[in-house]
Amino acid sequence: PPRWSGAGVPRPMIAVTTSEVRTSETVRATPQGEPPQHEMALGLKYLYAIEAAGGIPVVVPPLLVDSLDSLLSRVAGVCLSGGPDLDPESYGERRHARIGPTESQLDVFELALTRAADVRHLPILGICRGLQVLNVARGGTLHQHLPDVVGSRINHRQGEPGEQLTHWVALAPLSRVSQILARRRTKVNSFHHQAVATLGNGLLVTGRASDGTVESLEASDREFVLGVQWHAECLIDRSAQAALFREFVDAARRFDKPAARSSRAA
Repeated sequence: PPRWSGAGVPRPMIAVTTSEVRTSETVRATPQGEPPQHEMALGLKYLYAIEAAGGIPVVVPPLLVDSLDSLLSRVAGVCLSGGPDLDPESYGERRHARIGPTESQLDVFELALTRAADVRHLPILGICRGLQVLNVARGGTLHQHLPDVVGSRINHRQGEPGEQLTHWVALAPLSRVSQILARRRTKVNSFHHQAVATLGNGLLVTGRASDGTVESLEASDREFVLGVQWHAECLIDRSAQAALFREFVDAARRFDKPAARSSRAA
């Protein structure tokens, strides 16, 4: 993985959610290993991307909600990772017949974490499911089965590896994401089943695929609350995508200064 070269520059701690759940039935036993059990999993590329950008990633499992204040007082940013579909109960809708597996306990924790971090003005970066969590946390809804809405002209569940780009996204010219990537459109990978329907409060759509799918959004009332629908952590060998993590970690570093923390606490 890439290495951080900023000697002497403070490295803020970033909470990274673990959104993939593996049941004991799907975990293969290994010789001399532990017995299969209910597990959380997180791709290492999220951690490498944050570390390479100058942050210290801290993996966060779904904890009790009353642990949030203690957790968030110790970190300077939150990265919401990819994972399974959100349960539509979290935004007041009935389940679609084609919805994928859901983890309600995980949804409850991640939505509470996102809202608590948002109230604290912590920098937030949402990746894939993380963008959707951010939208629902702010009162938005999701398309539960995206092909019903946009058809199949773009394959949003690509079969190619994560490092391969498969479709274009048009970016709003004055948006934060367009400024970070330094371009008006970008080609991305795509591994999602759901997408933003009704936009959450205070959020702006800043990127769309040609079929209308929301591909990026950001908060108009925060310094850095941003979500992308693609898996940017798989693309940090590309300077534009690496810049997304650098800007996020830089925002966390600014937040982590004692003066900045005390002014927000007041």
